[in-house]
Amino acid sequence: MSERTLLVVDDSDFDRKLLVEVLKEKTTFTILEADSGERCLAILDKIEVSLILMDGLMPGLCGSDVLSSIRKRFNEIELPIIMVTALNDDAEVLKCLQLGANDYITKPVNFGIALSRIDTHLKLASVSKEMSRLKEVAALEALITTYNHEINNPLTIALGYLMAPELTASSKEQLENELWRIAKIVKKIESATRDANVEFASYTSSTKMIRLR
Repeated sequence: MSERTLLVVDDSDFDRKLLVEVLKEKTTFTILEADSGERCLAILDKIEVSLILMDGLMPGLCGSDVLSSIRKRFNEIELPIIMVTALNDDAEVLKCLQLGANDYITKPVNFGIALSRIDTHLKLASVSKEMSRLKEVAALEALITTYNHEINNPLTIALGYLMAPELTASSKEQLENELWRIAKIVKKIESATRDANVEFASYTSSTKMIRLR
C-alpha cells in the first residue's frame, strides 16, 4: 500500500464507485471502499486509514452514528473525516461537525473541491502530528537535562565518599544526606512530569529543563 490510505464510505454503488475512480485517477493514494457504516468500522479494525470520506445518510449505521463511534477511538488529527452530505441537509451537517467531523462536501460532489479539502486535511494532520512529535522530543530533552543538572552534583559527592579508603561516621552521614537529596530530586521530577501544567526553565540558550517546585 502507499503511504496514504483513503476510505470511501457510501451505500450508493454509483456515488461510491464514481468518487473512487476519480481519486484513483487524480491521486497516488491507496483507495478502500465500504458500502456501509458497519463495513467501515470493520476496516478500521484491521487497516490504518489516513482519511475517510463518508456519506451522511446510510441505512443501518448512519454517518453520524459511525462518526461518533470512530471519534471514541481516533481524534480529528489522528483520523480526519470529511462528510459527504445532501446539498440542503444543514441539520445533518451541523450534527456531524459537532460530533467531530473535520469538514464536509455536498452532493453532487465537485471533485476539484473534494481533492482540495482532502489535501488540506491530510497536510493539517501531518503538521499537527509532527508538532506533537517535536514537543515530545523537547520534553524528553528537558527531562534528561534536568536529571543531569539536578543529580550530577550530589551524585558526584556520594561517589566520592563511596570511593574513599575509609568511610568515617561523618562521611557516612554526608553520604546518606546526598543519597536522600538525590531521592527527593527524583521524586520531584517524577511529580513534575505527571503534572499536566509542567513548567520549563531555560538551561542554556537552546536547552530547557523542568522547573522543580
